[in-house]
Amino acid sequence: MKRTQTGVDKISRSAVIWQLIACVAVVLPLFSWLPAWVLLLGLGCIGARLMIHSGRWSFPHWSIRLVLVVAVGAGLLMTFNRDASLNAMVALLTVGLSLKLLEIYRRRDALVLLYVALFVAASVFLFEQGILVAIYMLFAVLLVIAALVSVWQDPLREEMLRPLKHAWRLLLPAFPLMLVLFFIFPRIGPLWSVELDRSSARTGLSESMSPGDISRLTRSDELAFRAVFEGAPPAPAERYWRALVLSAFDGREWTPGASSSVVEELNVIGESIQYEIVQERSNQRWLFALDVPMLAPQQARLTSPRTLLGHAEVSQRIQYSVESARQYQLGAELTSDQLDFFSRIPANSNPRSQALARQWFDEADKDVSGLINRIFRHFNETFVYTLEPQPLGRHSVDDFLFQTQQGFCEHFASATAVLLRSVGVPSRIVTGYQGGEWNASQNYLTLRQYDAHAWVEVWLEGQGWVRIDPTTAVAPERIEMSAEQLFSGQAGFLADSPFTSRIGRQGWLLQARMQYDSLNFAWQRWVLNYHHQQQNLLQDWLGDLTPWKMILVLLIPASLILGFISWRLFGRRTIQDPIERQLHKLFFKLEKQGLYRQPDETLKRFSQRLEQTHPELAMILMPVANTYETLHYLPVDQAHQRKILMDCINQALKQLK
Repeated sequence: MKRTQTGVDKISRSAVIWQLIACVAVVLPLFSWLPAWVLLLGLGCIGARLMIHSGRWSFPHWSIRLVLVVAVGAGLLMTFNRDASLNAMVALLTVGLSLKLLEIYRRRDALVLLYVALFVAASVFLFEQGILVAIYMLFAVLLVIAALVSVWQDPLREEMLRPLKHAWRLLLPAFPLMLVLFFIFPRIGPLWSVELDRSSARTGLSESMSPGDISRLTRSDELAFRAVFEGAPPAPAERYWRALVLSAFDGREWTPGASSSVVEELNVIGESIQYEIVQERSNQRWLFALDVPMLAPQQARLTSPRTLLGHAEVSQRIQYSVESARQYQLGAELTSDQLDFFSRIPANSNPRSQALARQWFDEADKDVSGLINRIFRHFNETFVYTLEPQPLGRHSVDDFLFQTQQGFCEHFASATAVLLRSVGVPSRIVTGYQGGEWNASQNYLTLRQYDAHAWVEVWLEGQGWVRIDPTTAVAPERIEMSAEQLFSGQAGFLADSPFTSRIGRQGWLLQARMQYDSLNFAWQRWVLNYHHQQQNLLQDWLGDLTPWKMILVLLIPASLILGFISWRLFGRRTIQDPIERQLHKLFFKLEKQGLYRQPDETLKRFSQRLEQTHPELAMILMPVANTYETLHYLPVDQAHQRKILMDCINQALKQLK
């Protein structure tokens, strides 16, 4: 027999509005991560549900719902190419949430919708964990709980704010338990291993370099990493952040080339500098360090040219400590094969540049330092440092030196290395970042994508690898000033971030942005990465960590919190009406004398029964009973009568003392 729809299972009209509010709240933070058509589908489903809610449309036929399911399934397959990534899973959840809006009528449908909404809310933290996002998602979860409360309210009651108030009372007791679990419960890795889409990764350095690669990064202000120092940071001229070393050149593009397992020898001269790096997700394996790192952190190993290579791709924010040499001698000895490799250049590539290098080398009496100075003087005379250089052909260095004469750091670095190799001088390209924005409130530097940079290392007899930066010849202010200050007036700067390029760059807005960045960084460092400090903190509290200690330290506070919550919910009945509260006190005093009012007994009948056994108490209670009946059963001024009743009750309490 088919079950009929009853009023008990039907949800109220206000509950439908709460479902829509909750869905919008949880999907909104995913705006920049989901395909545009998924968001448009969600907006369309919300609009359709509002039309159904207003009575203008009816619920769609099952055939229409089937067509929508097939269409969005095909859209997901076409968008994500059958890639079971987290992006695809979140998009699938969002699509399911949107389509479910078209059939919420019964309580069961609404509950399924809101359970999926909670999963979508949790998925937001896969993409972003900033403090503002955390605060917003707490509010979004509050809205989902309010929607859950509205599902169970009377369909005839149209109270919009009542579910929100009740949801807050339900959520508030969870905060103490959350703190206990955060500080004590050990961090456990996820039971799944699904990567984010590479296509959605933020822009950053790649493992090759050709003309225009570095300059394109100045279009983005995405965060690359932060570096924390105990004291003052290194001077701007020392802020070279090493990431990759490119040693092979094919005439246009630089790549790492063949790798060696032998790490180049480092002789430290003078003091070193210690600092901490908090690196953002890059979906690449290389890590960043000041030029040059002495040892590798736990998460990485040293490559042959002393760069840091992680054991796995950086798919989420990581934190590590590094020590770098401020003055050093690197690779003082090279084998003949290494000398040949670092001097190699395709014979038929950039012929005019090779001829020019031989001419200048002869004019400098075969002196490498003289050749470097000649190259730098040439750059300083006629070349232009720009974010938007003209495109170059197959012989990119020839085109740059003899035709366009304008470029970014990668153009000058590539041309310098080619000119040096043309006369047999070993050289290579180093890519990374230079500079950084200093935040004095927590002593850290912020490096963004527009700080990307390329420079040259040249090998000199008796000195090893020496850093030279051709950019200093044409634009020395690039090293002394931040990239933001230098490029802010150029058209291509932050072209991919037009909103942030105009907001918070000067005056009080700059100070506000710096303060927020400092707060957000503290959140990331001490809250999101708390598991790095958790074991040391627990050992300070408990000494040796044994299983029994961990069980007790988790159960005791959790039991106290849950006991307090249970007492508040079940053990203590708060009477809101002041008259009822005073009557409760009056009955409690009578009960202490062994006089109990029956559950079905009115106040006046209770007073009449007391006349037979306790006439003196009946005389005290009778005025209260008469006034109580007058208030509830006669047409009198309610406010005035309530005052009279309250006075009678208070007088009775005094007499009972």
